[in-house]
Amino acid sequence: MSANLATNRKDVMRDKRAQGIAAMGLVTREGDRFRVATPTLRGRKTSYEVWRDQAGKVRCSCLEFDEQVSQDPTFRCEHILAVKHSLLTKNSEAVSKQQPASQRAANATVASTKAAVPTNNTNAVEEREEQKAEKHEAARSEREQNVAEEEKEAVAAPEISKVRSLAKTRNTEEHEMKRDKALAIQNETEETRMAEPVASVVPLAFTNTLRALKQQVDPSVIKSREGWKDRQGNTHMVDYVEWHAVADILDRIAPTWSHAVRAVTQIGDMVAVTAAITIDGVTREGVGTGTADSEMGIKKAEHDALKRAAVKFGIARELYQRESEVIEKEGAAEQHEFPRDPLAKSMSDLVTPKQLGMIRAIGREIGVDVEEECQQVLRCKTEELSKRAASSFIDHLKNLQSEAGGNQMRRAS
Repeated sequence: MSANLATNRKDVMRDKRAQGIAAMGLVTREGDRFRVATPTLRGRKTSYEVWRDQAGKVRCSCLEFDEQVSQDPTFRCEHILAVKHSLLTKNSEAVSKQQPASQRAANATVASTKAAVPTNNTNAVEEREEQKAEKHEAARSEREQNVAEEEKEAVAAPEISKVRSLAKTRNTEEHEMKRDKALAIQNETEETRMAEPVASVVPLAFTNTLRALKQQVDPSVIKSREGWKDRQGNTHMVDYVEWHAVADILDRIAPTWSHAVRAVTQIGDMVAVTAAITIDGVTREGVGTGTADSEMGIKKAEHDALKRAAVKFGIARELYQRESEVIEKEGAAEQHEFPRDPLAKSMSDLVTPKQLGMIRAIGREIGVDVEEECQQVLRCKTEELSKRAASSFIDHLKNLQSEAGGNQMRRAS
């Protein structure tokens, strides 16, 4: 009910402003278009165009019409209404002008008739009476003219007041729009301030989840495997947990957790998988590696990536606290191992002349046929080696050189 009253009130105010614009003569016709000027309190005028489009619909160039016509096709802004009132006023003036013209024609006919009829009464008394009647008629017409001017002034006064009230109304509406905009900004600021304390609850709950995930893992799910060898050849064991055990921990402590595989990248005969785990809106990633020539190797890489992501949430972190040291030692131990595929894949990957010269020099020094040794160890010729395989073969020859030197020293002693 209140919404309908507000809408009716806006329609009435819009029509009043349109009547004021039309009364001020601010509607002008330019060909098949109308230009409507809108007054303001500061004396400035803003012009808008009103025209009829090809579909026969009346349109206006003002912003209010563009915003409202999409919701209500029958909407008419104050400029369209002003054109309507202006046209109605001009039509009524044309009708009123036609009526006095017909009356003047009738009076002229009567006067000519009187002039055509001769009179025989020419005495002085009748002449004086006619003069008095003429004076009386002149005085009466003068009074009527004064009354007409007063009526025009009386009509003009309300028009001026309408213009002032129109400008005042628009100024009031502008103030109301500015006030509403300021209130909206203030409400948004207050909502943001109210939302800030609520957001602080999430980290607190997430902290409790992390505390539970960092608890020590059940020893029954911990397994061991060969991790790395030291320089003396001793094998060191590494403790680890399988992925299904980590998933059970996540299901128990953070049931809403989720995971995703972000990337799978093949590097030579190895594959690297990047996986992510999300808990309470917090996402952490891990990277795992495996062999690319089997499905088990790819699954191992995915499980390793998920376990490393889980470690970043605190699961089984005590088992992986020395992981970086193990990786460094494993990397140092694997430097002397031969690659799975020693053949060069491109010219840029082919063994360099410097590497070939070093291979032949070490072979001559230790008395080893390098071609035969390469066929026995790598199943290919030295000219077919990749740069990485050539480096590994050089390390192999250096080991043979060191062993040969040690044997000579033992024989000499």
